[in-house]
Amino acid sequence: MKLTEDQYELIEAYLKNELSAPDRASFETDIQSDAALLAEVGRQRDLRLGLRALGIQHVLEQARTNYKTALPAAEPAPKRLAVFRTFAAWPSWVAAASVVVVLGVGYYAYQQTAGRQTDLAYNEAFRSDSDLMKGFPAETVPAETRITFLDAFKNYKAGKYDRVIEQLKTLPTDKQTIHYKNYLLGLSYLANHQPTESIPLLTKAQETPSPELHRKAEWFLALAYVKTNQKEQAVPILNRISTNKANPFQSLAQRVLQKIQ
Repeated sequence: MKLTEDQYELIEAYLKNELSAPDRASFETDIQSDAALLAEVGRQRDLRLGLRALGIQHVLEQARTNYKTALPAAEPAPKRLAVFRTFAAWPSWVAAASVVVVLGVGYYAYQQTAGRQTDLAYNEAFRSDSDLMKGFPAETVPAETRITFLDAFKNYKAGKYDRVIEQLKTLPTDKQTIHYKNYLLGLSYLANHQPTESIPLLTKAQETPSPELHRKAEWFLALAYVKTNQKEQAVPILNRISTNKANPFQSLAQRVLQKIQ
């Protein structure tokens, strides 16, 4: 399916981290359900990584800015003609740099194939926890703590992950809620594209006596390892989940394993 111009603009804003939290959450939902959109996000990300690796992204962006600044304020031309004039007016050094980009990005993309596979696997498998309240001891925790958690759950569902992190980092720890705090905080870091920060918290959350919370913490920990390209850590966890018929994440774990191995 051919993508629209609006979708390309959304991809660019997404990769530049310019989307609001709700818009980012909505776009990630679209990515998970649209294979063509997911593939294009991967291609655009590889291109950006390739430009950074070559160290010339800022040069080309400056060239684009300089060109736009130098354009005369003339009457609007047909779009097809404008595109032709843009390429025709490029200085020779930009054309040469473009050749370097093509060659360099091609090599870099080849080097990054494994990384892209893990990224695709993560994007396809990650689902927000829609049942955060299940098992939470709301009736037995202090009122102030309960209010903070309920507000944090609400913010998480709204895609306000920064707000959740801010709330929970300063929340006093107690025996009743420590595992839920670690889990929700780790989950929010992961959803906020900070997988490295999520790993120690999700690891600690597995110490919970609740089997259900343990399964969820284990699954999202595996995804955090996938996201950070730590396959040697992710694979044993995914193998354990994928062979357990009682685990609700069994089929997802099997799909991730197929993509990263």
